[in-house]
Parts: sequence; structure tokens; C-alpha cells
Amino acid sequence: MMMLKMFMPSMPKMPESEKKEETAESREEAKEQERLKAAEAKRIEKERTEKYNKLKEDAKGERAKMREKYKLAESPEPSDAEEESSDEEEDGFGPKKEVNDDPVAQAKALADKAMSDPLGAATQTLDKVKFW
Repeated sequence: MMMLKMFMPSMPKMPESEKKEETAESREEAKEQERLKAAEAKRIEKERTEKYNKLKEDAKGERAKMREKYKLAESPEPSDAEEESSDEEEDGFGPKKEVNDDPVAQAKALADKAMSDPLGAATQTLDKVKFW
């Protein structure tokens, strides 16, 4: 009997799941719950933005007090272009290198060089290859 069980193990029984038929009421309830969750998330986001806008205004007031106290000139508002460029800046050091990522332009330049000086183009590509 033991040998027979080794060759033919019994299949585990799956629990019988009760098939729920979704009614129109349950679908409506699910939609209502989803709508309520979205409204709650929107309310929380609005409260958060109001809180941080208030903090920004308070900080501006504090800076204005310090400027008056120490008789400092007000700094100009950054323009949109300056704000965008500051977002795009990386933390790298030194000037940015021009990166030409257009593969069509690179291939065209390589083909033009190969047509004008075939030996020079071949040696340039061989310089990139490392044997050891």
C-alpha cells in the first residue's frame, strides 16, 4: 500500500469556493466606495497644499522681517526659465558636456568621414577596440 501511495499521491482537495453572483447593488456599492476614496484623497491633498502654502507665506514674512531689520535689498523673483533650469541641473561637477544622442547624425558623420578618408575612419574605429 505504501508503494502505491508513493507512485500515485492523492491530490489535495481544494476548498470549495462559494460563487458569488455580483448583483447590481454590490457593483453600485463598490463604485460608491471608490468614489468616496477618491474624494477623501482629493481632500487630503488639498489640505496638504494649503498647509505648505501657509508655511511658504510664513517664511516669506520672516524673510521680509529680516530684510527690514538688516536693511537688505529684496531678492528678485526667479523667472520660469531659471526655475526649470535649476530643476534639470545635475549634481555633477564642472561644465556640462554636449551629448549628441542622435544615432542617425552619428552614423551620417561616420559615413561621411569614411567616404572622405577610408583609412583614417578604419583606424579610428580600431582605436576604440581593446584587445587586451
